[in-house]
Amino acid sequence: MAAAEWSLLTTLPDLPSAQSLASILATEGITARVSSEAGVLGQAAPSRIYVDAAQLHRARRWLSERQFTEEELAALSAAAPPIEP
Repeated sequence: MAAAEWSLLTTLPDLPSAQSLASILATEGITARVSSEAGVLGQAAPSRIYVDAAQLHRARRWLSERQFTEEELAALSAAAPPIEP
């Protein structure tokens, strides 16, 4: 089996938010991974979410249909119930 090729989906302002979104993508069946320069959890450093290149179109469509607010991402990263739009 060939190794997956990764494509950048989006960049978020911190690692917990990126990890939360990557988890949500995984529940949608989209293979995702997070890359960050953060040295410690919670450090404000841009974090990039990459998806399997074969799923990029699907991931972009899903993301465009569901935009998360900063508050929703904060709630997700704190393991609190998401805020309803």
